[in-house]
Amino acid sequence: MIKKLRRQLTALYTVTTGLILTAVVIGVLLVSAKDAQKKNLDNFQNNILNITSRIQSGTGIDWTWLSKTESRNGLIIHIEDNGFPLLYNGSWQPLTGRAVLIDRAWEYARSEGISTERAPVSSSFLRSSVFTVSGDFNDTYYASVLVFPSQKGFQSLTLLSYQDPAASSLYKQRFFLLFLEIAGIAGLFAVSWFFVGRSLKPIEESRKKQNEFIAAASHELRSPLSVIRSSLSAVTAAPDRQEQFLKNIDNECCRMSHLINDMLLLASADTGTWSFHPESLDMDTLLIDIYECFEPLCQEKGLKLDLLLPETPLPHVRGDKQRLQQVFTILLDNAMTYSPVQGTIRIQAELNHKKNSLIIGVEDEGCGIPDELKKHVFERFYRADDSRNNKQHYGLGLSIAKELMLLHNGSIAVTDGAAGGSRFILRLPIK
Repeated sequence: MIKKLRRQLTALYTVTTGLILTAVVIGVLLVSAKDAQKKNLDNFQNNILNITSRIQSGTGIDWTWLSKTESRNGLIIHIEDNGFPLLYNGSWQPLTGRAVLIDRAWEYARSEGISTERAPVSSSFLRSSVFTVSGDFNDTYYASVLVFPSQKGFQSLTLLSYQDPAASSLYKQRFFLLFLEIAGIAGLFAVSWFFVGRSLKPIEESRKKQNEFIAAASHELRSPLSVIRSSLSAVTAAPDRQEQFLKNIDNECCRMSHLINDMLLLASADTGTWSFHPESLDMDTLLIDIYECFEPLCQEKGLKLDLLLPETPLPHVRGDKQRLQQVFTILLDNAMTYSPVQGTIRIQAELNHKKNSLIIGVEDEGCGIPDELKKHVFERFYRADDSRNNKQHYGLGLSIAKELMLLHNGSIAVTDGAAGGSRFILRLPIK
């Protein structure tokens, strides 16, 4: 599903951004085409003025000058004196015959009331608009026809300018922009694929953890349910042992209740609905209360509980007393579970003035946690005991402790203890 979503989002981003890029390229081409057209038109107008001025000034017009002017500017120059054409065949041959193009130019000029066969009525010259003449081979030309009086009658100039698309900068620009657009879309696809993958990675990890969570929860729930079912069957088969089987059912129901409560706590953390009532807490008092609560429990299990506090009073911390007690309950319960008989559990508090925080360590003398497993101990349902033989713990306690510490803007970490066990370190900011 994630892979399909990645492909769909990548296609969506690429198509959307590609359309925008295409619109920009088309806009650039339109502006460039308009500028190129204006430039060509200005050049054509200048050629008209230059040739007309030379004719009217009486400067000699020879074949050499006409040939150079035509070749240099891609022109077709046709000059007539009193209706008789100048004996000049042109320096180059267009795709469509010169005579055909000149006739089409005259036909258009006649539609504007200008004829090269008669003298202008007034003393001023007549000039058609600049128009486009199309050839027989998709060749196009700017054209204009001029008729002006002379000392011996009248003269006419028919001028055409070939518009070669392959010679224009716009023609080359089109291919360059097309290449840039293709390269840009390919780049957009690669970038979109990368960033969509990065964006979906947390979702994929969340989905993976969710699946692992469901699998682990199902595994934990299956065991007590199996015991309950087997005990119910045994009650009927062996009525004399009914009390024992009912006790087993009650114990397994309690285990399931604890598991479901822990799962609901984590669900509340995920949805941000965890109740949190911060207040100013006297940490000396809180730690002493924790010690007095757990010291008898440790004695029952043959363990020693030490509380090490600095000589100066600890600063107050802003937090939820009940939630912090819950964190210490989780850590001390784990410590009592994994500590050997006659072992010692230590609670030690100290100040870190550089980071303006209170550091509290809970250390046991158990088997410890291998370095490669330390990064996993705060994951939900994680236990170093892969067989899950220890039915007192589900692997949710440390996950809950981590969420509670984040709720206090603090942190929790684990290191090796001085006696080979584990030392859990709590950091709480000082208000």
